Amino acid sequence: MRSLWRVASALALILWMGLPAQVLAQDVKADGDAQDDKTIELDAEYRVRTVRVDPYELSGTDVLDSTWTEQRLRLDLTMKHSPVTLRVQADVLDGVLFGDNGVFGQDPSPNFGVSLAAKRPNNTRWEVGLPAGNDPLDPDAYVPVLRSADIIQLNHAYADATLPGGLLRVGRQPMAYGASIATHEGTRINRWGVSFFNDTVDRVLFATKLDQAYYILTKDNHTLDLSLDNGIFVGFFYDWYRQGDVQFSGDNLRQIGLPIQFKAQEADWFGLDWRNLEFGFVLVNIQNERFNTNVNSIPVTFRGQVEDFSWNFLSIIVDGESREISEGFAVLTGREPVQQDIEAMGFYGEMNYQVGPVQLSLIGAFAEGDDDPRPDTPVTSLNFARDFNIGLLLFEQILAFESARSVAVGIENLSSLDAASFPITEVSTESRFTNAVALFPQAKIDFLPPESNHKLHLRLGVLFAWPEADGGVVDPILTSLNEDGNEIADDAVNWHGGDPGGYYGTEYDLQIEWSIKNRFFWTVEGAYLDPGSSLQDANGDAVPAFFFENRFTYVF
Repeated sequence: MRSLWRVASALALILWMGLPAQVLAQDVKADGDAQDDKTIELDAEYRVRTVRVDPYELSGTDVLDSTWTEQRLRLDLTMKHSPVTLRVQADVLDGVLFGDNGVFGQDPSPNFGVSLAAKRPNNTRWEVGLPAGNDPLDPDAYVPVLRSADIIQLNHAYADATLPGGLLRVGRQPMAYGASIATHEGTRINRWGVSFFNDTVDRVLFATKLDQAYYILTKDNHTLDLSLDNGIFVGFFYDWYRQGDVQFSGDNLRQIGLPIQFKAQEADWFGLDWRNLEFGFVLVNIQNERFNTNVNSIPVTFRGQVEDFSWNFLSIIVDGESREISEGFAVLTGREPVQQDIEAMGFYGEMNYQVGPVQLSLIGAFAEGDDDPRPDTPVTSLNFARDFNIGLLLFEQILAFESARSVAVGIENLSSLDAASFPITEVSTESRFTNAVALFPQAKIDFLPPESNHKLHLRLGVLFAWPEADGGVVDPILTSLNEDGNEIADDAVNWHGGDPGGYYGTEYDLQIEWSIKNRFFWTVEGAYLDPGSSLQDANGDAVPAFFFENRFTYVF
C-alpha cells in the first residue's frame, strides 16, 4: 500500500509540475474579462412513474399483482466564481408514493384516520419486509411493506478548483461519470427503465491533460485546449470508503486510483469519419487492516463511432483477498473464517448500426457468479452497477425481489449473533446484473426526423439469460443454511427454493417514447418473462410474469 501510495504521489507531483505558470495565465484569459463574475445555475428533473408487476412471486400466491405510483424531484445546483465551482445534487421525495398511505397510529401513519377525509399526502415508500405475526425464518413471509421515506437525499456536494496544473476536486462526488460495469452516476442515460441509485464517494481527485503539458513544453505559442472532449487525461484519487471508529486506524477502508483516458470528439483516419472516441482504464486498489483486505481492479472502457456503426465495450477484472466476507458467512454456517481469494470478471459489449430511421443493436453481457457460498472458498461473483439496466423485468424486478427476501432471512439469523460483518446484505441484487450470460438483440425505430422538436420512437428487445456459474443460480443464504457438510452441490437451491437450473428465461421488452425538445418525455414500457429452470421452485413450478410502466419526465 505504501509503495503504491508513493508511486501515485510522485506521479501526481510530476503532473502538477509538468505545466508551467503560463497555463494559469491562459486559463484566466480563456475565461475572459468576466472571470470575477459569479454565476448560479439550477437544473431540475421531475419524474412520475406508475408501475405494475404481475406477479412478483413466480411460484407463490402471496405477492401477485403489485401496482404503485411514485415520484422523484432531482435538483442540481452549480455555483461558479472563477477559478472555483461548487456543485450540489439532491433528490426530493425519491420513491415516495402518491397518496396518504399507511396504518393510522403505526409507522408509517397517514395524516388522516379516515381516507375519505385526506387532504394532504404523506411521505411513504415501500420495501420488502416482514408483516407483524409472520415467521421471520420463512422467505415467503416477506412481502412489500410500507415505511416512512426520507424527504431529501443529498447525493453530491463537492468543489472544483482550476489550478495551474489541472483540476482539483474535493468532496462527496460521483464515483465515476456515465455508466460502467462497476459504477453508475445515476443519470437518465439508460436504454431501458430508470435510474435510482447514485454511486457516490468521499474523494480527493486531481486530474490534468497530459497532452497539453507536452505541447506547452515543446511548442511555442500553443493555444491551450480546455475541452473535456479531446486529449489524454491522467489523474489520481484517494477515497474514504469507511473510517469507522475515529480512535482507530486499522478499521479504515480506503481506495486509491490512477485513471488514464484518451478522448477524441472527431477524427479523420483512413478516410473515415470517427466520432466520440474514448479509451481508458483505471488502476484501483482498496485496502484495510481489520479484515486484511487488499483488492485490485482494472475497469476498461472502449467506445466510439465510425460512420453509421457505433460500439461500447466495457470490462473489469477484480483480484485480491479479504477476510470480511468470510467473517459474516462463517458466523452463519458455524465455520472458522479464513482469508478468501477474490477473483471476478465482467464484460459488456454493445454494437449498433444505423440504417435510416432504424437502429439495430446487439448487446452481450457477462458477469461471473459463485455457486459455492462456503466461507472458505474463493469469492468469484461480480455485480454490475445497480442502475446498469439489463432489461426491465428479470433482473430489475423478479430477482431483486426474491434475493431481498433471502437476505431478510439471513439478517434475521445473524441479528442475534456476534457477526463482525454483514456481507449477506450484498446478496440482495437490488436489480444488479450478476451470475449471468446474456444476449439482448434490439431494434429502435424513429418515426420523426432528427431535426424535429418532437421525437417518437419504438424500441423492441428480446433478452436471453443463462447463469454463468457451472452450478447454476445459487441462493448463498438458504444454501448455507441447508449445508450438511458434504458436497455443496446437493444443498444448493435457487432464489425460489428449487434446483439451481441452467436457464433464467426469455424476456420480451417494448418501449414507446414521445418527447418534446428533450424537455418533456412520456414513456410507456412493457415486458413479458417466460421463466426458465433457474426460476422454478422445488416442485418445478414458475408462472410467466408481466411488467408495465407509464412514466412522465420533466426536465428544466
